Amino acid sequence: DLLDLEVRLSMSGPSIGKVKNLTSAGNDLLEVQLLNGKSVLIPFVKEIVPEVNIKKGWLMITPPPGLLEL
Repeated sequence: DLLDLEVRLSMSGPSIGKVKNLTSAGNDLLEVQLLNGKSVLIPFVKEIVPEVNIKKGWLMITPPPGLLEL
C-alpha cells in the first residue's frame, strides 16, 4: 500500500519524492526517490513518518537534520 505514495514534509506541502520500496533491515526502511533523482532510506517509525494517508496518496515525514542531504 505504501509504494508510489507521495512523500511530503507537511500535510499541505508539495511532494519531495515517492516511495519506491520498503525494506526490512531490523527496522522497516522506506526507499524514497527524491525529485532530484537521488534515493534515500528513511526509517519507517512514528517519529519520522508521523502521518500516512493512503486514501489521498501521500505520507508526511519529519526527517532529522541531514537525512535528505546525502
